[in-house]
Amino acid sequence: MLNHLKKKKQGAPGEPKRQAASNPQGIAADGNATYKTVGTGLLVTLLVVLGSFAYLLLLREPAVKTQQADRVAGAYATQQATNINARISLMRERLQSTAQSPLALAAIASRGRQEIDSLEQAVLDYFPDLLTLRLIPVGDMGTAEFERGTQGLRNHIEVDLVRRTARGQQTLPEAFQFEDHWLTTIAELVKHPERDDRRAVLVATIDNEAFSRELRALNADTGRYALEQIYTASDGKTSTNIIAQAGSASASEYQRYATIPDTNWRIAFTPSADLIASLGASSVPIYLVLALCLAAALGGFAIVAVRIPRIIEDDVSRMIAAADRKSELSLSVPELVAVARQLRRATLRALRQADGGASAPLPSTNGELEIAESADDFPSAAELDEVLELDLVMEEDPAAPATIPSDFPAHIFRAYDIRGDAASELTTELMEKIGLAIGTLAGEMQEQSLLVGCDGRNSSPALKSALVRALMESGRDVIDIGLVPTPVLYFATRHLNCRSGLMITGSHNPRTDNGLKIVLNRQTINAGGIEDIRDRVIRGEFSKGNGRMIKEDVVPAYIDEVAQDIAIAVPLKVVVDAGNGATSDVAPQLFEELGCEVVPMYCSVDGNFPNHSPDTSNEDNLRALCEAVVREEADFGVAFDGDGDRLAVVTGSGRIVRSDVLLMIFAQDVVSRNPGADVVFDVKCSRNLTQVITRNGGRPVLWKTGHAFMKEKMAETGALLGGEFSGHMFFGERWFGFDDGMYAAGRLAEIMSTQGDSLDDIIDGFPKTVNTPEILIPVAEHNKYPLMDRIVRNTDFSSGKVNTMDGIRVDFSEGWGLLRASNTNPVLTARFEATSEEALEMIMNEFREQIALVDSTLQLNF
Repeated sequence: MLNHLKKKKQGAPGEPKRQAASNPQGIAADGNATYKTVGTGLLVTLLVVLGSFAYLLLLREPAVKTQQADRVAGAYATQQATNINARISLMRERLQSTAQSPLALAAIASRGRQEIDSLEQAVLDYFPDLLTLRLIPVGDMGTAEFERGTQGLRNHIEVDLVRRTARGQQTLPEAFQFEDHWLTTIAELVKHPERDDRRAVLVATIDNEAFSRELRALNADTGRYALEQIYTASDGKTSTNIIAQAGSASASEYQRYATIPDTNWRIAFTPSADLIASLGASSVPIYLVLALCLAAALGGFAIVAVRIPRIIEDDVSRMIAAADRKSELSLSVPELVAVARQLRRATLRALRQADGGASAPLPSTNGELEIAESADDFPSAAELDEVLELDLVMEEDPAAPATIPSDFPAHIFRAYDIRGDAASELTTELMEKIGLAIGTLAGEMQEQSLLVGCDGRNSSPALKSALVRALMESGRDVIDIGLVPTPVLYFATRHLNCRSGLMITGSHNPRTDNGLKIVLNRQTINAGGIEDIRDRVIRGEFSKGNGRMIKEDVVPAYIDEVAQDIAIAVPLKVVVDAGNGATSDVAPQLFEELGCEVVPMYCSVDGNFPNHSPDTSNEDNLRALCEAVVREEADFGVAFDGDGDRLAVVTGSGRIVRSDVLLMIFAQDVVSRNPGADVVFDVKCSRNLTQVITRNGGRPVLWKTGHAFMKEKMAETGALLGGEFSGHMFFGERWFGFDDGMYAAGRLAEIMSTQGDSLDDIIDGFPKTVNTPEILIPVAEHNKYPLMDRIVRNTDFSSGKVNTMDGIRVDFSEGWGLLRASNTNPVLTARFEATSEEALEMIMNEFREQIALVDSTLQLNF
């Protein structure tokens, strides 16, 4: 039959005939080549793995450990220096406060011994931590009166300290040994408020054991803390004395110092061997991973070496068996598709030529496949492809993305949350399906319990009921924490034994909107996770079960945690504008707990937001706060958005503090205690922020706008601080790294009370620029991303440095401009900054011209 169907081609004498693809000898040759390839790949992989682990063990791990030790030791030293400085400042404040008491004023005015003795005894009774207190009058010549000896002073050190203080010199604390004890004396010049000729020096002495207790309070097991006093001799040489100490240590090579302001003291911290050992990970896991990698590599290559020949053999057999048919041929090896295509063409051409176009069955694979004598005998490939439709495909996952129905509100599934109109888009019916999808996803992640909270919008209770019901139907347990700000939900994922939570909130959006912020396994999910939830909702693929629900009040625990962390040295007067949002009850309680005088403003929950919209980034919403701060003569004012994860700040003079300037204040504070720390900020922030961070020894990290993106970047870099121009502030130092407007306001109050400067004075110390607020350009929701993509691709800002990380930001020599698509609203957002009004107008005009080239119909409002 074979001779009847095909013409044989006679080869030259001794020339072997071409064999069919199933020839066993051909397969063996391919197999040997495969083994050689596998062997070579295995050797290269082993070398790479061994080299990588050698680098990790011998170079990278010791370097990282040393770097960690430097940073940790410096941080401990700085923290103790801050604590000691705070204690000294407190002593000075007490002395000045004492001087204003009626008893002290009487003693200063009369200079009588009886009045002075009464004052000294009363103060010692009131401040038992003081060893002694002396009031020494200053005579008419401006010198302390020592006509009756040394007035109870111990030595010439205290006498000299009093004399210099009496002359109006700024004196430092002096430590000295007295009867085998180290003591410290502080002197303060005090004046009678009504009699300029009546002055005195208050001299307070404390046993340095108090400083040792302060040093031990920060876990003395971490190492040795030494409080050192530095002496400078007349020849310029310096020496030190240890005047207080705590703990013990042996890793002297990692000793680090931190100076204490307004003293000639410093903290020397030497970490313990246990602390150093805890910084670097054990090498045992690396060896285990190395062994597992080697085993996996060997096993993988063994499997591949066995499987490849079989896979190829199976594919070749299928190719030959289907060479004469037009049916679909599925192959496992993509490189064989072209071979199969050529084989099928050759076979069908041969059959057509032999039978005048009729098809015949393919002969047995054991026979010889003869080839036509000349290529001219065949139709062209193009001619043959017109007749034959060759359908060769690869084996793929049959699952396909969900098809989005035309009436489905897909646009409410945004970059890092779900948000839409509560009446027509995010309905209770859709919320039930979303709850089922999230419950299913949480179950796959082994997250059995989920926290659920909501803001004060009118639509939130119904949406929460639908969500809770759906979560329980999916088999998940629910902890209902009630009406709370979003940061309280974030806090609850840390405070309670529950790592996942859902917050029903429209945040800063109009009152008709609502939404859902999602935390799974303590991670705020972003675009990929939101899309997954959307697709599950569309497909209706949900788990089933019977969950339970309990209620929990976490607000008291949140207030206690913040109050324990933040210390306000001097009480401040604060105007709190809750905007009738979710912080209405919590924020005033928190600031009162911190010791502030609170002036509440719009602090009753009202989902209609009757006084102003809950968007703190719109400066029009802050006008009433500005007026209230000035009227009440408050130290500063703070406003929170609808769910409390953003804040806006107003100075005592009624000036609005842009959030990137606020971030400068926080960065200066955090980085000064943590040299080398990363600070993450978004593309809308001033480039002056970069200068402030760098000048204080930190590392600026520019990143995309969005609270989920910021938290991811902070986790990736280990940053201690982050912030967005919209008002989200993230503290990784002393807090949990999530955005919390109330905690950020507390940290600001702490900084102001410690520094003693007004907020206006602090801001005036930063570089000055001319800048705009965030400018919102309305566009259709479905068009904002395509439009932004066209602008990025088709504009030419050749005169500046272009960054397309998030929209397009262009830095020029005299300023910068930004245009990006909002993640949460149907708008493009723009912002501009420059060194002068003229430069600002030039940059804005450059953006206008470039945008007009892409879309001349877009109505720009800048």
